[in-house]
Amino acid sequence: MNKNRPIPPKLANRFLHWFLREDIAEEVEGDLEEQFYYRLKNRSLRKAKLDYWYQVFNYLRPFAIKHLKTSNMSHYALLQSYFKISWRNLLKQKLYSSINIGGLAIGLASFILILLYVEHELTYDQFYGNSQNIYRVYQKQPGNMFQETDFFAVTPAPLAATLKEEFPEVEHATSISRISSLFSLEDDVFYEDGIWADAHYFDVFNIPLLQGNPEKALSEPNSIVLTESMALKIFSYENPIGKSIHIKNYSIDTDFIVTGLMADLPDKSSIKYQYITSINSRSRYKQAIEESRWNNNSYHTFFTMPTGNDAAQIQQKIREANIPQKYNKDESNTDEYYVSSLADLHLETGINFDIGLKGDKKYVTFFSIIAVLILLLACINYMNLAIARSINRAREVGLRKVIGAIKKQLIAQFLGESLLITILAFVLALALVQLVLPFFGELIERDLSLNLFENPYLLLGSLLLLIFVGIFSGSYPAFYMSSLKPVKVLKGKIDSKTRNSGLQKFLVVGQYTVSITLITACLIIYQQMQFIQNKELGYNKDHVITIDSRNPELTKDVETLEQEWLANPNIQKVAYSSSLPSNVDSSTEIALDEDSEDGVLIYITRVGYDYLDVFGIELLAGRNFSRDIKSDEKEGYILNEKAVKALGWTPEEAIGKQFDYNDDPSIIIGVIKDFHMHSMHLDIQPLMISLTTSGIVGNLSVKVAQENLPETIAHLEKTMKKYSSFPFEYAFLNDKFDQLYKEDMRLGETFGFFTILAVIIASLGLFGLAAFTTQQRTKEIGIRKVLGASPLKIFSLLAENFLKLIAIAFVLSIPLAWYGMEKWLQDFAFRIDIKWWMFALTGLAVFLVAYLTIGYQSLKAALVNPVKSLRSE
Repeated sequence: MNKNRPIPPKLANRFLHWFLREDIAEEVEGDLEEQFYYRLKNRSLRKAKLDYWYQVFNYLRPFAIKHLKTSNMSHYALLQSYFKISWRNLLKQKLYSSINIGGLAIGLASFILILLYVEHELTYDQFYGNSQNIYRVYQKQPGNMFQETDFFAVTPAPLAATLKEEFPEVEHATSISRISSLFSLEDDVFYEDGIWADAHYFDVFNIPLLQGNPEKALSEPNSIVLTESMALKIFSYENPIGKSIHIKNYSIDTDFIVTGLMADLPDKSSIKYQYITSINSRSRYKQAIEESRWNNNSYHTFFTMPTGNDAAQIQQKIREANIPQKYNKDESNTDEYYVSSLADLHLETGINFDIGLKGDKKYVTFFSIIAVLILLLACINYMNLAIARSINRAREVGLRKVIGAIKKQLIAQFLGESLLITILAFVLALALVQLVLPFFGELIERDLSLNLFENPYLLLGSLLLLIFVGIFSGSYPAFYMSSLKPVKVLKGKIDSKTRNSGLQKFLVVGQYTVSITLITACLIIYQQMQFIQNKELGYNKDHVITIDSRNPELTKDVETLEQEWLANPNIQKVAYSSSLPSNVDSSTEIALDEDSEDGVLIYITRVGYDYLDVFGIELLAGRNFSRDIKSDEKEGYILNEKAVKALGWTPEEAIGKQFDYNDDPSIIIGVIKDFHMHSMHLDIQPLMISLTTSGIVGNLSVKVAQENLPETIAHLEKTMKKYSSFPFEYAFLNDKFDQLYKEDMRLGETFGFFTILAVIIASLGLFGLAAFTTQQRTKEIGIRKVLGASPLKIFSLLAENFLKLIAIAFVLSIPLAWYGMEKWLQDFAFRIDIKWWMFALTGLAVFLVAYLTIGYQSLKAALVNPVKSLRSE
């Protein structure tokens, strides 16, 4: 027998033999083992083991379970008795039962919501038939820092074919590139996003075509494969195969023939597109292949390897082959290629020009921790309330022991009650999840759904969660109450451990430590977002409309369009640019002169004459571009403070100085004040602005008056349609700016949502402890009232102990919150400092909430007639 051959999980087999009838055990185990090895051929080992567990749990049915013997009554009757007692206790203590079930339901619902999010993020790109065999190549370019990283997702065009030729373990390789094209449909024109791909795309990404041959669909130039929704949009219900579509963008303006039809991509696809066009239609790609250009990185390279190969091994082989140096014919080239699996694509961050919808491993880990903490808070809350209620049943336990009940039966009864409450809470939690899920999905921008019966792993996980929560929550009350001595209990003497309630106090301190930490973190996140919104950016983003001008038709008419727009009194200024000031996305290198060894990495944007005026960017020295000075377009440049400082000059000294850029004369005509050209996660970098009058730009920016905005936008659209058939797409610069912090704002909102739930659960726990303590001190309260204590004095006496617990939790939370948020703020180049008042404000708010929480129980005890209090024990 092969010692390395995978085997079914041993623990699952032990569990199976523990509950399964002996006469069918051997046959069932054989069947399950046979299914395990069958599934192992088509699935990973982890999935095969999970499925084995699922099949084991599937045998938990009456016909298959051993018949357990009981001494005095049947197993069924005993369970029936436990259920009746548990149900009566729930009905008898309606307030406690409601709080128990409600608190546990909130905790379970929070856990399930986060579980759905985590499961969604971790299962991207698994719909391909060969997803576990797909890998991608990205590269590191040491010294070429862009947005504070030197990793780039794009690679040279010849890389895919080279991998296939040089490495036998590479089965197939393909090059793809993103594209956005204009489609015409009768009187309507619209943009759609797609990809360029070579003929091997469907060899790498195993997607079946509904119509067409995947081996030939992209082999010819001007061929296109459509998704179902795209085909329906263009051709309605006609057969699209062989029909012609006209596509227009910067690269092409020609007809394509539909050669394939595929199903729409699932939501959990990193690479999103509505169509695939043959990359052989792109002249730049064909030139790069024919001339073996290795210095132009524009394509994403994916490849497949047979099962059993490792990304680290092929990565090492690629590095040892010195691919960039070998084919670039440049020994000084230090580029390095990296390999990662398709499964990592969605959560892989810190790589420039990456493809697909991105998640973040840090957020997945962070929210996973939050889910566990909230679930623990809910369990602790239940334990406190269960103990507070179960103390009243001490005599019941004593009587049961006197008439013959054994410890196991008492434990089973209390755990049964816990499981019953957990089941009710779980059902309520599922209802809450279904109610909240649409809003939660919108908040995190994910299409989440709860389909337990369509996902066996989710169903299995839910059942295990239910059992775990029920047993964990009821464990302390069950084991403690079953250990009480009947003689002491019937005499009214309760163990001192219960009266000291040390465990309950410890749990409440833990609950509020977590809650205060979360509240402080929420406050700091809010303050950082406010800091970003109110910080001086160095440019004016208010009342600026930006218009997407990916439009070759505007090239010759952009100046005329500007003049017609400016004729409207509500339009103040117009400028075109290759990038907006909120996100300059191109960089290059300059030097003092051509002999300089040390260059300066610098960002660059091409602009029109009025760019500085539209955005209110301050000129510190020199002048702006001038229509009267023709040399500005060829050799005039405006630099920011960081750039001239890197070159060794002050703003005043830099004016008129020359520097080396592309071996052309380059003269500094102006120096502007630094402005935030990226998000505040990044520091301000050197910037160079050049003049362009060609009109080939990416954005038109219009400074408008605040009044009459609808009429102004209508005028912009009407005028633009005179010069272009492309759709009029606009946005406000304020909204573009907010997009830079979308993830941070989403984190803050989601974090705040779960923090509120955690505080509610912790408050319920404190309420339970208050009820427990007031019950213990009922006679003491009566004596104090007889001796003249006022209700306010008694209220203060009871509240004092609880507030001490909150104070301890507050002190413990300070270093936790400070450390966690200091780590988070390190991701921002421009950030707030954590101040003492943030902790003080949080502490004050929590003390107020806690005071109100315990106030009900304390006042209730303080106002009770002392005669009743003295009779209560």
